[in-house]
Amino acid sequence: MSDTTNDRSKHGNVLNLSEVKGERWEKEDRYGATCREVALAIGAQDLGFSVVSLDPGRRSCPYHFHHSEEELFYVLEGQGRLRQGKEGEEEEWLDLGPGDFVSYPPGTGVAHQFVNESEAPFVYLALSNRLKHDVAEYPDSNKINVRSVRMLLRREPRVDYFDGEL
Repeated sequence: MSDTTNDRSKHGNVLNLSEVKGERWEKEDRYGATCREVALAIGAQDLGFSVVSLDPGRRSCPYHFHHSEEELFYVLEGQGRLRQGKEGEEEEWLDLGPGDFVSYPPGTGVAHQFVNESEAPFVYLALSNRLKHDVAEYPDSNKINVRSVRMLLRREPRVDYFDGEL
């Protein structure tokens, strides 16, 4: 949780982005960003929202889609590219800039990932409903993430329903 003190409102529901500490994350040379977890700092319960500053030359996260969680993104500054597609279809790449919205209703099977090919940060607001029982799939690596049990699995090999049962 952010180490932010929210004293602008007696209800704790008013917060300036500058009051939220940015947390860096990166993995090798492929992924890297600074994320300001606004929802945690302001005490949101059912919504997740953060402001992400994606580093030049980096990707936002592994290419994925959700079965239950809904996501919405709003580009604040910079130029980025959106990689998206469904299994069995050709993926598409779209250029994004300030003012663009991107929506992923739950269960659509549309995988997505932001890529910053520019020389400047690509900054966007990320919103979602936080669902403890969401399942996400990662087509590039053939993984499934079962959030409720914090387990990442490979989609193959598949087993029969009665496999290993007595």
